[in-house]
Amino acid sequence: MAITTRARMALFLSIAALLVAGIAGAQYVGASTKPGIPAGSEPGSGGGGNGVAGICVAPAAPEADGGSQPASTDECNDTIDDPVVTDPGECGEKVSGTGPDATVSYTPCPGDDDPVVTDPYQGAQKVNPTPGMSDVYPRAFDKVVVGDDGRTLTIFFWSGVEPCYVLDHVDVDYGPDAITVTLFEGHDASAGDVACIEIALIKMVVVQLDAPVGDRRVVDGAA
Repeated sequence: MAITTRARMALFLSIAALLVAGIAGAQYVGASTKPGIPAGSEPGSGGGGNGVAGICVAPAAPEADGGSQPASTDECNDTIDDPVVTDPGECGEKVSGTGPDATVSYTPCPGDDDPVVTDPYQGAQKVNPTPGMSDVYPRAFDKVVVGDDGRTLTIFFWSGVEPCYVLDHVDVDYGPDAITVTLFEGHDASAGDVACIEIALIKMVVVQLDAPVGDRRVVDGAA
């Protein structure tokens, strides 16, 4: 089928219009993309670059009488820190309930010092055996430290308040592979009918051995 000259010109014009529209669209997209700014970090986008959530604050507009230019978008910080701040009214010591059923909780307040972890054995109460206690029974110990001389044992154990809990004596049994140490505790009947507060105390007793520990283990005879 033959194409007339007028139809051929109309076809060429249509193709030219499509090409012009495509070039103009590409130029618009390139101009709207700011170099050096990741997608999602433009002012008001609400997103941060590199997968970091944040808010990019738009630069303030210049004053009417000033000729300064607004801040560059390169200065925009899209990783604004938002630390968790504890309400001062919700921190500190809180008591729930009354009487024996009351519970106490504590929430650190802003500015509080970091908690200091202390050695529970550092403040141990040193005691010496006092023979003659009543209702004597074996008392397990918690930790033993062998001195540099190999003959001195420092034994830590949990106990209670005197005269209800008094160390009576310490037995030592020497074996070829182990040294067995047994603490014996009772109460002081000479103190009469007294009531002791029921709290746990860490105590320590120093025991001098007749022979060095060497390669032997120190075993708790009450365990």
